[in-house]
Amino acid sequence: MISIVIPVFNNGAAMVRECHAALGATLATLSEPAEIIFVDDGSRDDTLEALKAIQRADPRVRVLEFAANFGQHAAFSAGFDAIRGDVVVTMDVDLQADPADIPRMIAPLRNGYDLVSGVRTNRRDPAMRRLASRVVTRLVSSMTGMPGVKLRDVGCPFNAFTADVAKSLSAFGELRRFLKPLAVRVARSVTEVEVVHRQRATHHVRTSYSGTRLLRLFMDFFVNSIGDLFAWLFALASAATAAGAIAFVVFAVMHLAGMAGPRFALTALAGTFVMALIALLGLVGDYTQRIYRQSSGRPFYLIRRVHETPGAAADPRGR
Repeated sequence: MISIVIPVFNNGAAMVRECHAALGATLATLSEPAEIIFVDDGSRDDTLEALKAIQRADPRVRVLEFAANFGQHAAFSAGFDAIRGDVVVTMDVDLQADPADIPRMIAPLRNGYDLVSGVRTNRRDPAMRRLASRVVTRLVSSMTGMPGVKLRDVGCPFNAFTADVAKSLSAFGELRRFLKPLAVRVARSVTEVEVVHRQRATHHVRTSYSGTRLLRLFMDFFVNSIGDLFAWLFALASAATAAGAIAFVVFAVMHLAGMAGPRFALTALAGTFVMALIALLGLVGDYTQRIYRQSSGRPFYLIRRVHETPGAAADPRGR
């Protein structure tokens, strides 16, 4: 069974209906049963009402209604926690990814791969967004810690996972905001598939992932991935502070004895002060990172209601 997870947020009735129709045409060509999980991330326009209407007409559709806006990665995580299939496909509702590529995405999973990462070809996004995405992809790929795995498009939302990989991500708590890097770590075998990238529909709302937000996402990823960097910074800066203090005392004694000018003692004092500030920064950074990782009063996501047809069979053609 194939589970398709799609987050939506203020995309509008026209867009979700168009996405559902395109998915229906593709699923009708498959032999496997399927379910479509739309995760409404706190929409305030007519998106949710349109989704509920679609669900009432199509028993394959389930709608997870969030109590508030928690973000795209929380929406994907909620969808993963709710899947019933053994194969999971993720995509955006804007149809920049062509649902007709779904069979190509899931084929490697049937041949033993755990994760299939989409690679957008001939991207139709603005130049600045493409540049920001390229930079984030290179930086994140270099920090995943997976030898032999160099993803070309970390930000592509069109991916396929085994259910085991998708469900295992829930164990990572707040780190689930970085689904692709985590999935790469969990998956035993990873491959990439080039997919069509189409122009965003004119009636689609403005993308929620601007260049600035991509940068913030990477910064968040960096803070959660740097391990003991702040601890090492504190240790090294503390050692340098101690060495600087000793040097200051030595040069001060030499100055009083007329063996050296005052500039050596002043330079050592200034260096000691700078290293002490860096050590303090490392200490504060380490404890801030620990607090950030271990204590959060905000739920990762909160579902208000699930709209589904009880006991409905997931037929690939919607019968």
